[in-house]
Amino acid sequence: MYVKGIDVKKLNKLVDELRKRDLWAERHSYSIRIIYNGLIVASLHIYPGFNEAVLRLYGDNTSDRYVQSVVSEVLSQVLEDVKLKVVKIR
Repeated sequence: MYVKGIDVKKLNKLVDELRKRDLWAERHSYSIRIIYNGLIVASLHIYPGFNEAVLRLYGDNTSDRYVQSVVSEVLSQVLEDVKLKVVKIR
C-alpha cells in the first residue's frame, strides 16, 4: 500500500486556471476556497486516494451554476482522472 498524492505544480495550475476565470482561489494542501464577486461561494476538497473531488457550494443559484461550470471544466483539464461530486450547502 502507498499514499497517493498530486504534484504541487498541478494543484497550483488548478488555482491559476480558476483565477483566470474570475474566481479567486486560495489553496491549502488539497482544499481550495473559492471567492466570486467578493464572497466566499464554494470550497473544493480533493481526495487523491479516491480520485474524487467534492465541490461544496454556498452561494446563490447564479453563482453556484457559474462556479460549478468553471470548476468542472478546469478540473477535467488539469486533473483528468478526478471525478467531481457537487454538494449544495444551505
